Amino acid sequence: MKQIILALLLTTGFATQVHAETVGDTITLEKVSKVKIETCDTLQRIVINGKKHDHDFYYSQRIAIKSPDDVRREYKGVKSFGKITIKKKDGEDSKFSTSGNLDIGLCTMTSAPSDYSFKLWPSFEVALSYLFNYHPFGELNEWSIGFGIDWRRYKMSNDYQFEKNSSGDLVPQAYAPTMSDVSTRLYTFSLQIPILYTHHFGNSDGWGFTLGGIVNFNTGAHFNSDYSIDDYDYDIDTNKIGQRPVTIDIMGAVDIPGFANIYCKYSPMKYFKNGGPEMHQLSFGIRL
Repeated sequence: MKQIILALLLTTGFATQVHAETVGDTITLEKVSKVKIETCDTLQRIVINGKKHDHDFYYSQRIAIKSPDDVRREYKGVKSFGKITIKKKDGEDSKFSTSGNLDIGLCTMTSAPSDYSFKLWPSFEVALSYLFNYHPFGELNEWSIGFGIDWRRYKMSNDYQFEKNSSGDLVPQAYAPTMSDVSTRLYTFSLQIPILYTHHFGNSDGWGFTLGGIVNFNTGAHFNSDYSIDDYDYDIDTNKIGQRPVTIDIMGAVDIPGFANIYCKYSPMKYFKNGGPEMHQLSFGIRL
């Protein structure tokens, strides 16, 4: 059997009991910071670091195992299995991990011309990402790279629709007086490569912050116009609107214990190519 080391990061309020072979030899510790259990074919070692009112507390115990079949494992009261990590055979913390994120937030375009005025609501963003994390100096410092997808819906706040002229450039057009129930939206879709750094304070489940950049490959974008004339409803899409194929978002996020992260993304690059309207993407919300 290969050596397996499980590190259990216990949440505040948990109590840990370690029972030795001798009857009556019981140690009860409150608010343990970290428990490490090392198991091989013939030996098990329990190491406890930190406890309530004593961050320097250290306890170690070795237990002989007569048979590998004697070892049984059961996890209860663990809110997230992300708190259980497999360590290397040499006993050092694994320097690699993976994680997934779901971003839900509001979005708008900044610095947009008056003809391209956007509402913050009901404009919104939904993004999914999967990260590969590297911890060269412990779990409190994390470098990440991954891939994801991002979908945004921008609601216009004025009564303009957009058409392309003979040169292929977008041209704002006011809705005619005969049109009713008018609505214009901009939809964007991108494939993403996030490159991020995260630092935690105290422990990996505590306060922290994330900074970095997100490379967007803007594979899809179109304007949608809805309006009614008499008893007829019209739904028109305007495609190939001249978005930049690649943009970069600057991202910052704050990790709040017991709550989802709060994020903000801003692109210093114009979303449209030269000749198109000058505007920059901005979004913010929660990261789950």
